[in-house]
This record gives sequence, structure tokens and C-alpha cells, in this order.
Amino acid sequence: MGSQLEYGLIGAGAVAASLAGKLAAKGSGLGPVVGVSYRVASRIANTLRTGVAARSCAALDPVRLVMFHSPPDQMDSLIEALETVEIAWTGKSVLILDCDPPESVIAWFSGRGASVALVRNCGVPGRLRVDGSGAALIVAQRVVRDLGMRPIEIPAGTEKYFEAAILAGTAALTPLIDQAVDLLRRSGMRDTEAVAVGTALFEQTVRSFGYSGRQSWAWHNRAPDPEDLVAQIEGTPEPLRSTLRQLLLMGLESLDRHPDLAATLRQMKQPD
Repeated sequence: MGSQLEYGLIGAGAVAASLAGKLAAKGSGLGPVVGVSYRVASRIANTLRTGVAARSCAALDPVRLVMFHSPPDQMDSLIEALETVEIAWTGKSVLILDCDPPESVIAWFSGRGASVALVRNCGVPGRLRVDGSGAALIVAQRVVRDLGMRPIEIPAGTEKYFEAAILAGTAALTPLIDQAVDLLRRSGMRDTEAVAVGTALFEQTVRSFGYSGRQSWAWHNRAPDPEDLVAQIEGTPEPLRSTLRQLLLMGLESLDRHPDLAATLRQMKQPD
């Protein structure tokens, strides 16, 4: 981003704790700082220890790059403040950082000629999600790298797949880990040991997949004994029993392996 005054900021809420604050901490050339009032702008600039608090949104007119951060309940107020002054948005890049604005906010900027990109945390360590187009997207990718992270660009229309992947790897996975740890406790392990062993099991599986992909699957080449597997599943308490059966079936079907074993699992008696 460089050391000269290269960008402006309009913000509200906990700006210092956001990506906008992390960028400002890099000493990357923050100029005018705008809020819903001069008092708010001063507070933001003082907290960031950089930038110049502006009394009017008009201070953003000379800059080509504008950062935007706000909690949902204050976005409308910031847009209303911008509407009170004449700003030449054509040719500007607007980066919306660390927030999830409604389409109306994005449309407000793009409808006035600015290119817009969103930069957000996405739950993937060391990476930030980037959405947008045009010059703003290029700047957003550069900003992410300035923060020492890697951008993940999600093409329009594919967002649902990315979001489902994050869901599968976070909120959906934690209960499975918890259930595995509970089984280890039932096997006689102390709580701390069960957590350590359970965590190690999942970490090993993840590392193996990262190294060799689908071929790391324990059943990639050789299926387990069907009777032993059914006995293991049936000996597992609910709700994990049903979940295990479905997960294993999903693996057999999606990886196109061992159709006879898949048929056996489909025929298992299900709980009422």
C-alpha cells in the first residue's frame, strides 16, 4: 500500500478491531477518516493512531481508494452521511472490510461509478475471502497480501458451495469430534487424554488428506469386513450411530468404492 496518503476510511463501530484497523496498523497510508460525526471520526483516528479526522465526507473526494467498515445497524447512517456531499465516485475503488453489507449498500457505491470489493474473514486460517470485480478486486487482493494473508476469490454464483464447505469443516465437524471424544471417555480414558487422542485422530486424518487426497482414505483400496463394521456401528450409541452410517455411505458413494459394502450399510435396520 505504500507509506504516502493513499486511502480514506469511512467507518463506525469497532473499527480498530477490524481488518481496517489491522491495515492501518501496518502504517499503510491512511488519510481522511470519516464517521457519522466529527466526534466519531476523531475517536476512530485516535484509536487507530493514524489518519486525519474529517469534519465532512467531502474529505474522501480526493482519494482514489476508500475503505468502509460498519456494524449492520450503522450502515444506513454512513450512507446517509455520504449522500449529503458531492463526491466523484467514478474511478474510485471501495473496499468493504470485515462486514457483510446488504446488496443496497454495494449498489449505492457501484451505482455511482465506484468499483466495489468485499474482504472478510472466512474461517480459514491465514486466508481472507475476497469478492468483487474490476480495480477494487485487484486492490483487495493486494491489501490481503499486505496483511500477510492469502486471498480466496469466490466467483459470483458459487458462494453457496464455498459457504457449505466452511460449514462442513467447522460447525458440522465439531459435534463429530465431540462424539468421538465421548466414545474415548467411555472406553476408560480420562477426560484430558480422551481430548488429546481424539484431537490427534482428526489432525492425522486431515494431514493425510492434505498429503495424498482421496487416496488417504482408510478404505481406498481395501474394504473392511462387513460384519465387523456393522457390529461397530450397531454398538455405537445414538445419535452418532446413524451419523456414522450416513457418513460412511457418503464416502463409499462419493468415492465410488466397494458397492457391496455400501449395499450392506443401506440394508442396516434404522432406529424408529
